[in-house]
Amino acid sequence: MKQNPFSLYDFLGYLIPGSTLIYILLLIEKIGDNAEFNLNKIFKSVSEHKLQEVFLFIIISYSLGHILSFVSSITIEKYGNWRYGYPSKYILGFVKRSFWILETKPENYNEDIDIYDTCDNSKERFTRNFGRIFLVIFLSPFVIVDYIVGHKLNFKNFYQKGLDPYLTKVIKEKVVNLINSLGISETNKFKNTDLKKYDFHRIVTHYSFENCKEHQFRMVNYVALYGFLRNLVLIFILASWFYFILSLATINFKNELNTTMIFINLGLMTFSYISFMAYMKFYRRYTLEGLMLILVDKEIK
Repeated sequence: MKQNPFSLYDFLGYLIPGSTLIYILLLIEKIGDNAEFNLNKIFKSVSEHKLQEVFLFIIISYSLGHILSFVSSITIEKYGNWRYGYPSKYILGFVKRSFWILETKPENYNEDIDIYDTCDNSKERFTRNFGRIFLVIFLSPFVIVDYIVGHKLNFKNFYQKGLDPYLTKVIKEKVVNLINSLGISETNKFKNTDLKKYDFHRIVTHYSFENCKEHQFRMVNYVALYGFLRNLVLIFILASWFYFILSLATINFKNELNTTMIFINLGLMTFSYISFMAYMKFYRRYTLEGLMLILVDKEIK
């Protein structure tokens, strides 16, 4: 395995997402053209290609997968972190209160748990909020469902939930003790109140990975799974935009509404949100794995 040039992430993170996007766009194009749709013929056509064509398809899929991975990291992952906060924060009870960057924190905020993005510079604040507006527009096929289902129907509780008070308390103590024992605190002593301000989980992850060899494979699996699912969210969003544009070209206001077209649009939007829920689930599991490993580490006192 150590000599294998391809890892699990190469397949789940790059090759499969790239090829999935190609096939989904081809299927949507056939549906949009109202051509005869026969899934058996589509799969049968794969075997008719020559070896060099299959090899070219693999190269294109793998390369496209890298692009998808990068774009999803600056869109889907950014949205999740801006909207819900980092898993390392909300697992320990810290709550992200606003997607937008504010000038100052509200007067009634709880300094022990509430997290707000603030910026005193009005020009910088406007620029960053404009970027978030653009992101919401680009992700709108998914954001609409996230707002209705995730927030109004409270489905976010399936993937954004903290631990019980006891586990929260002892994990915070372990993290603080770990950072102090490594001697890397900016101040004389790292405190519980510093956990909300700093990205402590990078330290936790690296320590857990280096000192718990038997859990490395599980952590790598979690990274591959949430990377694949993050790409899948972007794939369904791109597919939603592609089919929506094709749908606009076929609209005829003199005829009745095409219910099939409406259901396909809604289906793609729903699949994007389901993929996001799965992505957030494994993102949380990966984070929780690192936290639990330092919790049971007897060397940290």
